[in-house]
Amino acid sequence: MKLTDIINAKNVAEGSKRTYLSILKRVEADGFKIPTGKSEMINRISEYIGNLEKTSQKLDVLNIIITIRNELDVTSDKIKELRDSFRKKRVVDNVEVMNDLKPKLMTLSDYDDKLQAMYDNKEYANFVVNYLFRHFGVRNKDVDVTILNRKKDMDDGNYLWIRPKSVTYLRKDYKTKSSYGEKKYEITDKQFRVAVRKLGQGPILKTGLLTNVLKKVIITKESDVFKMLIDDAYSREDWEEIKRLSEARGTNIKTIAENYHVNADGKDKI
Repeated sequence: MKLTDIINAKNVAEGSKRTYLSILKRVEADGFKIPTGKSEMINRISEYIGNLEKTSQKLDVLNIIITIRNELDVTSDKIKELRDSFRKKRVVDNVEVMNDLKPKLMTLSDYDDKLQAMYDNKEYANFVVNYLFRHFGVRNKDVDVTILNRKKDMDDGNYLWIRPKSVTYLRKDYKTKSSYGEKKYEITDKQFRVAVRKLGQGPILKTGLLTNVLKKVIITKESDVFKMLIDDAYSREDWEEIKRLSEARGTNIKTIAENYHVNADGKDKI
């Protein structure tokens, strides 16, 4: 069986498959052959990833090797040990990056001021997008929503469903849905409801490459919004809020601690 067939047969999100296939293509272009037999070929793997510059690249390769070997039901104990060593290095690297970012991070109050200005200026689409980032800590894809009056008009996208006394935020298409399932939230905030009704039915963002469309809409990039939210909750020692954001985004606490915690010191846990 081709390695691409193994990836395509996996029960994971299409976005994850595309990522796996992209890594596999890059590895094969380098002339590296993924070991699929009983021997883990750990020395050959170590030599190959030793030529990769970033820790994230090394982990990408190790993950794809382990993924394929798992599907072939062959052990990868030594490869997993190697991966664990690079995961620890990434945590240390991320601590430095996060600490450097903290002074540059927007404050929650500044963000809220800009959000309110959008509403006051009747920039309703911008307001709705940035409100979703602010209150749910979601990713870019999750704010690409369509407003509807009837639930029966929905398929597998992301929606804002206008109800008599609320707006239902439904996420059926997001990065970690296979792990966290469909998300549903009732939003009763008056300004948000007014903004959604003013926009009316249909997609709230213009067509085009999402990242380019959002550049003209967002207050600050979504990853920094999430770091800002985690930083604010951490400073207040509001662990329940951090758990809520973890659930809302669809990201586990360990990932948040390693990648979004700007107060991290490599020892403390969220």
